[in-house]
This record gives sequence, structure tokens and C-alpha cells, in this order.
Amino acid sequence: MDFQTAVHTRHADVDRLVHKELLDRLVFETLLTDISAYLVNVPADQVDRIIEESQKGICECLGLDHSSLWQVSPAHGGKIILSHLYRSPDLPAPFENMDAAEFFPWALSKLVKNEIMCVPDTSKAPPEAARDKQSWEYFGMKSTLGIPLSVGGGPVFGVLSFDSARGPREWPESIQSRLRLIAEVFANAIDRKFREQK
Repeated sequence: MDFQTAVHTRHADVDRLVHKELLDRLVFETLLTDISAYLVNVPADQVDRIIEESQKGICECLGLDHSSLWQVSPAHGGKIILSHLYRSPDLPAPFENMDAAEFFPWALSKLVKNEIMCVPDTSKAPPEAARDKQSWEYFGMKSTLGIPLSVGGGPVFGVLSFDSARGPREWPESIQSRLRLIAEVFANAIDRKFREQK
């Protein structure tokens, strides 16, 4: 291959990568717009269904295997309990009324302080995350990102997580910021549902 051909090939490769990144961003932003529109207008009794359908769509769009949403549950003494789930059918099923503090105490300690919890490779989690690591191994999670749920700077009332079972994965800031937007949309929809139900 001569120099001119090599340069042309390299430019074509860069163009393809840029085009793919722009297309991926457009697809995700269209999905975010659709989710926001549905959750703003949907009746309160349909919010949960739309959230779970949205979790599935986001996972499919980003090549993820699992998304869970946890909320403070007055019926369970204020514990943060698993409430919404999208999960690849190949993965182990969750337990009924899973308590985040029991299975993911380290992650939860960060999230309730309104911090993002990002572990690109769960096998390399810090020593203080030993219990979380056991849970990630049991459920087949190789990489995880957790986002706190709150409304208008209020207290954290839940957690939205996204996970990969396919292997370690980087969570670039561009992906984290998009998923934070999703978390805000979900948090506002849940808050509206509770206010309407009251």
C-alpha cells in the first residue's frame, strides 16, 4: 500500500468512526426525547410500565444487559428496595424485595451522598466493596454505573443502575451525562406519580 492509499484509508476509518459516534448520539438523544415525552404525559398508574420499557430500550441502545431502579420503600421500613428491572433472561433472577443495603452496601453509601458510583471492572472493586463484589459476581455483573435519584436538589430517594455482563466497560463522561439525564427524567416521573397518588 502506497502512502497516498494509506492516508486515504486512515481518513476513511476516522470518518466512519465519527459518523458512527454521531449516529449513536442521535439515536440515544431521540430515545431520551421519546422517554421524556411519554413520562411527562402518561397517567400516574402507567409510570412504572414506561420506566421498565425505557430501561430495556436504553440497555438495547447502549449494549447493556441490566438496569435496575431502587426506591425508598415506606412499606419496608424506609429501606431502599428494588422496584424496576430490565435484565437479560440469561442472568440469575433477583430476589424478592431486595434491599440495596444488604447486597450493595458500599455502592449505596456513595449513592446516598448524591455521588455517582462507577466501577468499570467489578473484579477490581476496592477492598471495602467486598460484599458488593460478591453480589456483582453472583448476578454476573462485570461493570456497573449507579446514579442517585433525587428531585430539585432534595434528598436521595433511590438509585438507577446500568450494568454489563459481557465484560469490563468504560463509562465515558458523555455516556454518564446522558444516563444522568435519564435518571432525572425517571426521578421526576416517580415524584409526580407519588404526588398524584396522594
